[in-house]
Order: sequence, then structure tokens, then C-alpha cells
Amino acid sequence: MRRKKLSRHEYRNAVILFLIAVTVIMIFVPESGSFKYKFTQGQQWQYEDLYAPFDFPLYRTDAELTEEREKTAQHSPLCFILDTLTVVRQMNGLREKLDAQAFEHLLHPVETVYRRGVIDNAKLPELAATRSIAIVKGNTYEEIPVSELFTPTSAYEYLQNCALEQRLQLNSPDFARLLVPNLLFDEALSSKIRQKNLDMILPTEGLIGEGTKLVGNNEVITPETAKMLNSLEKEYRKNMLQGNRALVFFGRLILILMCMACIFTLLVVFRSTMLGETKCIVFIVMLLMTFIILAMQICRMHPSALYAVPFTIVPIYISSFFHSRPSIYIHFFMILMIGSFVPADFEFVAMNALAGVTAVVGFKKIYERGQLFFTGFLIFSVYLAAYASLKLFHEGDFSGFDRFTVVLLLINSLLVIVLYQFTFLFERLFGFVSISRLVELADTNRRLFRELTETAPGTAQHVIQVANIAEAVIRDLGGDPLLVRTGALYHDIGKMKNPLMFIENQVSKHSPHENMSAADSARTIIEHVTYGVELAHKHHLPNAVIDFIRTHHGKSKVHYFYMKHKEEHPDDEHPDAKFTYPGPNPSSKEMVALMMADSCEAASRSLPRHDEASLNTLVDKIIDRQHLEGLYNESDLTLRDITRAKQVIKTKLKNIYHARIEYPDETNHNDADTYHNA
Repeated sequence: MRRKKLSRHEYRNAVILFLIAVTVIMIFVPESGSFKYKFTQGQQWQYEDLYAPFDFPLYRTDAELTEEREKTAQHSPLCFILDTLTVVRQMNGLREKLDAQAFEHLLHPVETVYRRGVIDNAKLPELAATRSIAIVKGNTYEEIPVSELFTPTSAYEYLQNCALEQRLQLNSPDFARLLVPNLLFDEALSSKIRQKNLDMILPTEGLIGEGTKLVGNNEVITPETAKMLNSLEKEYRKNMLQGNRALVFFGRLILILMCMACIFTLLVVFRSTMLGETKCIVFIVMLLMTFIILAMQICRMHPSALYAVPFTIVPIYISSFFHSRPSIYIHFFMILMIGSFVPADFEFVAMNALAGVTAVVGFKKIYERGQLFFTGFLIFSVYLAAYASLKLFHEGDFSGFDRFTVVLLLINSLLVIVLYQFTFLFERLFGFVSISRLVELADTNRRLFRELTETAPGTAQHVIQVANIAEAVIRDLGGDPLLVRTGALYHDIGKMKNPLMFIENQVSKHSPHENMSAADSARTIIEHVTYGVELAHKHHLPNAVIDFIRTHHGKSKVHYFYMKHKEEHPDDEHPDAKFTYPGPNPSSKEMVALMMADSCEAASRSLPRHDEASLNTLVDKIIDRQHLEGLYNESDLTLRDITRAKQVIKTKLKNIYHARIEYPDETNHNDADTYHNA
């Protein structure tokens, strides 16, 4: 059998869409290159001895910088403005409240209090973590220890003691009200000074000279070594940005092009029909662009958040609408492209590759609601097992096992379950049909099938038998059993227009065709295909199901009436068109399986005997004739597949009719022992 050959127009459209995807991805691709060495603290250095290729600064670690910033912020002085007018007002108030002798004795203590400064009681908790404050005087400031400051309460106690020493008695309420703060907090200036001190913190703490040995082969990477290697990587990326960006861009472009070319080639080899449909390619490149660009943006902002991105939904979408094989390699090359610019690239690729295969296998056939949640749990388990094993492999223990990462992986799995619900939206936007949709359509309680059962009960029984046979064939050959079963259930809905024209619905021995010409009978029979397509569109059946209605007879002839017409009209030189179905011929295994099952099951009803020999001969005759007429040529069915399909159909028909096998006669056995159910 030959594969469907794509036209130049279809190839051109597919190539253009892939190139558009590459262009959009390259717009968002990171500018910096990747560091060629991969290492983990505590593990052995797997490369040759490494020497500093150039002078580079030794950068502090994030933890060191954070600790330094916290200390600096904590010890940065708070700024207060000295209010000189307060002192004048308080002196005048004291002069009015005290007699001349008392004022003279308390003048010096009051001046001492306001010279050192009085702050509000509410500011004391904020000063607990600092040792000094800055008192602004004009354009300068002076740092004063917090221990020397007064509050209104402590100032009153101090002056009270001074008064007692001079044997003076103060009027407590009046005197206490005169003691107000003269240091006013300046938040803006305090923030400015704190930020200035933070800006003075250097990210480096030394210089590594060119030629300095950083690490030797098979040496264990210590924290100090990891610090030097991280510094080298940071400086390498910095130099890369300042160097030839065009070469970095070109390198990434080649990698993205190669991955996209691999996806394109594998589709050509294994699923060329997908390339022939523009909407399929648009959907695939849309998924690739969305998740690759999303990963780039997250990697710039917060790389660890990549663990929460549900990359496995991509193969799930593709396998739901198309097939599991392309979904796996599309997912793999997508992960490969993303892995080229994310940190811990091997860990990222390994975890997502394993989870992707698990997702495809788990979501391959979702017939039950609980299976969706079970597969989500399975994805999380694989992610978790892969993450734990990689940590053990690199570090030898669970010291680097991050619980927050586990939470992100759980979010990842939950998002897969949530995003799977968007298959309904994609079905409407692109006209695809998902497994969930097929499960709904395969329900024989749907209104359209109930109408078929009431209008053409014989046809309803016929299509159920055909569905069982075609499904068994596809399960043996490999394909989509649910799709072929759904297509089989609706392939003859066109017979509802004239149900009595078909033998399975005729209850009397007299057929309506007896009073019709062969050409009229053939036109009525053929019409069930075109009317079936119209009815399917009216009831909004998906195109994947309508294709079974179009192709279940292909471009074959209505042989009985064709031969009858030739006998009655030998002078008609071109009768073929009037007796040929509009087609097209089936283009997939599933469609061919339906054609085989439909023809064999219908023909078997007219057999006078349903023994094994008769059924075998019938199946061989019908399928061989269809094969010779070229009805299977548009599909990828092989001769071996045809042989296997014959055997499955023969077995199913024998089970339907309970054909008996006659064994050789043996003496001393009665006739009842001669036959057994097959």
C-alpha cells in the first residue's frame, strides 16, 4: 500500500509555518550563551584540569551578599532632625512655671537633656536593633549612641533627680508636659543613607589571576571551588554578552532549526497526513511557541519556577487529537530546545522526558473520569522519583532535596489536570476530535443513534455488529479502536432517508427494487452516503467521524445493480459513473477496517449457510476484490495487515453465527458428537 503523497502546496505551507515558529522563538531567545561545564558541589569534576582562562573577580555567593545586606541595613543609622525652636520654647515655658532660683538650678540639666536629644517614646522599639542614630544639623550629621538619648519619660526622671539634689519640688503634671521631643525622625533621609550604604557593598571579594588552577580532574568540588567556578561562569556569560552576540545567536538558531527539522522529518515519515492539514501544523507550532517562550521568560525571572510549568500537557494534547507516536518525539525535541538555555539542563531534560512518556501512556485512552486524576498522580510520582534520584546521583544524600520544589512539581501535576479540560476549546477552534468527545459519541443513547434505531432498526443492528468487528481488527493491527468504533456506529445514518431500500430493514419477501430500474436502485443506494454526510453536519459530528461516512464504500461500485444494468442494457458503453460511490477511498487503517467489516458483515447475511468454509470464502472474496480494485491504496495498510484483518473478521463472523466445524467421522460416535460449536 502507498502512503498519501503530499502536494508541493501542502509541503510549502508546513515549512512556512515551522519557519514562522522558529522566527518567533528566536525573538525571545536569551542573548547569553551557555557555560560548557556542568558541575555540582560535592561531586567529582568530570572534565580535565581547569585553569583560569583570564583574570576574573571572585563573586560572593547569594547567601553571603544577603547576609551582608541584612547587617548593613540593620546597622545603618536612623536620621533625626534637631528642632532648635523646641529648646527655646521649652526654656521660656520653664521660666514661666518656675521661680528664678529653681530655674537657675535646673537650667543646666535642661540644656543637657536637649543637647543630647529627646525622642518620642514610640520610636524606642525601632532603635532596639541599632547602636546609634544620626542627628542632622544643617548640611552635616553627627552619629550619637542610642544609649545617650532621652525620652520624655527618662528626661523627666533625670530632671526630677537633679531637682531633689537641689532640694526643689517640681509640679509633676505641668513640668512633664513641658518636656517634648526635639528630635524629629526623617524617613526619606534615613532610607537614602541606608540605600547608599547598601550600594557600597561590593559583589566581589577578590581576583582570580589568569592561569590559576581552579579544579583538577576527579577532584571533589568543595564550596570554595564551586564559588570560583560560579564566578567563572558569571564572568563568561558577561563576556559573551559583550563579545560577538551574532555568533551566539547563530548557534542557537542552528539548534532550534535542527530540532524543528527533526520534528518535520518525523512527521513526514510517520504522520504525513498531519502535515497535509494546516490546522494540525498551526496547533503544533502554537503549542511549541507558547511553552518555549513561556520557559524563556520564567528562566529570566525565576528559574526554579520551571518545575511548576506543565510541559507534559503538550504530548497529552497531541496524543488526544492525533496519535501517541508524534506526541512523544515532539515533546522530546521541545524539551531539548528548552534545555539549551535553562540551568541544570540534564536534570530538566531527564525529568520532563520521563514525565512526558508517562503522560502519553497514562492519557492514551481516558474512558473514566478517575483515570485523569490517577494519571496526574502518576506524573507527579515520576517527577518526584526522577528528582530524588538525580539528587542522590549528584550529591549522594538528600541534603539538597528542596521541599519547595516538591510543591512546584505538585502544582505542575495539578495544572495538567486543569489544562486537559481545554481540549473542549481546541475541538471547537480547530475542529479536532478528542478521546473524551469520541466516548460521548460512542454512547448509543445519543439522540441521532436512537433515531436510527427507531427508523432503521435493521441498520442499527448492522452497525453495532460492524463496530464490534472493525474495533477487533484495529486492536489487532494497531490503531485507534475508539475512533473506528464511533465511525462505524454512524457510517450508515444516511439509510434513515429510505430505510426499506436496504435489505436489513425489509420485513417482507418483496423488495422495493423489484419495481425499479437498476440505475434508480443504484442511485438510491449510493444516496445514503451523501445524505449521511449532510445529516452528520446537521448534527455537528466531527470531521473525523464524517470521514468514515464518506469512505466506507470508497469509490467502489454497486456491483449487483451494475451487473444487472449491463445485462439489461448491453449497448450502454459508459455506465460506470451511475453505479460508483462518490468516495474518496479510505486513507487510514481505521477507515479500511470499517470498509472490510461493513462489506463482509452485510454480505454474510445473504449466505444460505453460515459454516466455516462459506464464511472464509466470503471474506477472502470480498477483501481480495476490494484490494484488486485499489480501494486500499490511499492507506498505509500492508499485505500482512490485510491477512491479519481477514483472520480477525473470519473469527468474529464465526462467533456471530456460531458456525459449526465438522470433524472426520469416527466409529462408535453418534451424530450429536460429530459437531461442536466453533
